[in-house]
Amino acid sequence: MGRRVWLIGLSLYVSAACLDFTYHLIADVWGEDRTIKYAELPVAYSAALFWPLDIVARTLLKMR
Repeated sequence: MGRRVWLIGLSLYVSAACLDFTYHLIADVWGEDRTIKYAELPVAYSAALFWPLDIVARTLLKMR
């Protein structure tokens, strides 16, 4: 039972990371030049790995 819970939790975390990665790339496309630069890929990747912190940081920046 415990193994199944970890697998479900990991699957949800990876799914949310994929959605966050996609969000960052789409936000870059909606920018001024409508292209994705190579330098934006590591930023999107790192944001996807730490998506819970990314959500908190984005919320705090909007409150500013």
